[in-house]
Amino acid sequence: MSSNPALAWMPANATLSQAYALGVSKGLIQRDEAQEKATRVLDRLAERLAAREKENASLAKGFWSRLTKTKPDPIEGVYLVGDVGRGKSMLMDMFCQLVPVEKKQRIHFHAFMQEAHKALFALQKLPKLEDDPVTALAKDLSKKYTLICFDEFQMHDMSDAVVILRLLNALISMGTVFVATSNTAPEDLLAGNVGRTVMLPFIRTFASHMRVVHLQAARDYRRGRDEDDTAWIVPADDAARKRLDAVFAEYATGPAEPTELAVGSRHVPIPLAAGRIARFDFEDLCDRALGPADYLALGAKFPVVIIDDIPLMDPDSFDKARRFITLIDVFYEQHTVLFASAACMPEQLYRSGENAQIFERTASRLEEMRSRTWLAAAA
Repeated sequence: MSSNPALAWMPANATLSQAYALGVSKGLIQRDEAQEKATRVLDRLAERLAAREKENASLAKGFWSRLTKTKPDPIEGVYLVGDVGRGKSMLMDMFCQLVPVEKKQRIHFHAFMQEAHKALFALQKLPKLEDDPVTALAKDLSKKYTLICFDEFQMHDMSDAVVILRLLNALISMGTVFVATSNTAPEDLLAGNVGRTVMLPFIRTFASHMRVVHLQAARDYRRGRDEDDTAWIVPADDAARKRLDAVFAEYATGPAEPTELAVGSRHVPIPLAAGRIARFDFEDLCDRALGPADYLALGAKFPVVIIDDIPLMDPDSFDKARRFITLIDVFYEQHTVLFASAACMPEQLYRSGENAQIFERTASRLEEMRSRTWLAAAA
């Protein structure tokens, strides 16, 4: 796994607690007691993983040891849960880079689900398969990864949950360890979904192998940054459109024209694109049957995106709000440069309705994404 360049200041052989303290001393991290406690929990996990790595290396040297090798003893993972902007992803990224594990992966949960579904689809097409596809995929992934770190672990769709929870529990049984960040405690996953009771045994099995750490940090560390007033323009009027016209012209390379992007067997229309920038109306992205795979493909293709006319959303707009939440999650993870015009500021876009509490994370991320620091780092 490649290193995160933003964490290049960390000493290679430091523990997470040591790196955190160094970050505080350098002024790169604002000290927080809840975060410090989480570093100690993650350090204990790193120690157990390092001991297993050493044991596996020793076993690999002996022929008889390889023949008699049994499944590794399970290691309890860590589930960091807390409100938006409390430093969960920062701590996980630091941990994942420092932990002395060779076979590790850091991935956004949306991306993991898409990759898993693609792999399962491919396995189902094979003429002969000894195991069911979920078990076969778990065996393959367990060989590749000793540790998987999930950012923004969440489940809202029952059909996804049925497959993914089976896969995660199978991986745990095969020795893979998970670290996850989430705004939702394990016992609240799929809350409100019809048929949730069927999934409770799978949720409880997963949670039983995770140490839940509530990160009750003092403040949202994404807010209060120096903001760029061209990145989020209110209101979405003719003047806003002209300002975004100028942004498009600044980033455009080559002719501006409509196009489309192939996503699997489908084609997502792009109303206007020019090289690395694409431009959409809100309805183009959130009032169509688009999902994480589409947004991942868009973010990968276009590092700069303009969205015009983001409206104030009411409780009846929960489908659009859900897609917008997913869209911003993906763009945030891919460090997309986003320019937008909207009816109001991010925190006022969707204040009541299904997923309104989850939208608080979206608003927090949008605050960070319109900061000069974000734009300078991502451009």
